[in-house]
Amino acid sequence: MIRNAVLWPWSVLFGLVLRMRHFLYDQRVLQSKPGALPTVVLGNLTVGGTGKTPLTELLVLEMELILGQGTVGILSRGYGRDSKGFRWVETISKSTDVGDEPLMLRRKLPHAVVAVCEDRLAGLERMRAECLQLKWVVCDDALQHRSLKPTLSILVLDTTQPIAQDQLLPLGRLRDLPSRMSQFDAAIATRLQEGQDGALEAGLKAAGWPVHRVHFGTTMQPMPLRSYPTGAPAKDGIAHTSPSQRERILAVAGIARPERFMDRLTERFQVVRREVFADHGTFSEKDTKRWRVILESDRLQALVTTEKDVTRLDGMNTEGLDIRYEPIQAQLIPQTPLHDWLKNQIDRHQHAVNK
Repeated sequence: MIRNAVLWPWSVLFGLVLRMRHFLYDQRVLQSKPGALPTVVLGNLTVGGTGKTPLTELLVLEMELILGQGTVGILSRGYGRDSKGFRWVETISKSTDVGDEPLMLRRKLPHAVVAVCEDRLAGLERMRAECLQLKWVVCDDALQHRSLKPTLSILVLDTTQPIAQDQLLPLGRLRDLPSRMSQFDAAIATRLQEGQDGALEAGLKAAGWPVHRVHFGTTMQPMPLRSYPTGAPAKDGIAHTSPSQRERILAVAGIARPERFMDRLTERFQVVRREVFADHGTFSEKDTKRWRVILESDRLQALVTTEKDVTRLDGMNTEGLDIRYEPIQAQLIPQTPLHDWLKNQIDRHQHAVNK
């Protein structure tokens, strides 16, 4: 109660600032402009952990099927990086220069061009000028970047975080006004439970998204563990044995909702130790030294982390550490024809341009 009383005025002030900013854009006092390339903006109303990065991967793959490999790019702010301005993301880039999520996407999508720039309009200009093969760009976190007027906008709704029951920062997890939902072309509900009847409709209702509007549903599927740094398949736990027979591990995560990842590991491993870092936080050589001591002193078999986190281990001394990471893949639930909708929207845009 005391916490709510302290944070409530700040939440009200944040709401007033948001309303004024959106009012200025809606009244065209501040200008929104289309980008130099057609864009799909993927955004959320809540902070972190909604599944936006796996959905970015899914969107790029679906659009490549329509437009061809190498024709779809990704533009991100590159949150958490130390650099400023425009940067191309290469597989050998450092997360401190380009951000962990853009680097992860670049490594997972070898045909996609990935760039980071806090000014999305300027970033799109560079991408068009320097990559002539690009036809569309997915902006993975540009909902609040109102200076860019997207060609298509898709709202990400985490069904485990109902917006209707949330409040604005810092009192709650909302980073934007729920009323902005009306401005999106479609919504994608994430973290649905596979095989659960009515989960999609229930999730949309909890978020306040009308079921008659365009929507799609996805599950977030953990994939088999892989070894760092090779990326080769790794031992993935033994689910059918008793807990006492499973491998003993240290779980490490610096993501928005680490408890989901770590609790999931308990189904396959004995999670003896857990270490939680800030989302997008950096690791140090002190951390790797401590992990080495923990694995040896507690007789642990491995350190298991997330696919995003391993990008921040590059260049560090991890020799002798058995490090494994878990990729996550967004998978569409049946009867949600995202591919057909995207193709229709892309064709409509091209037809409008050619008129």
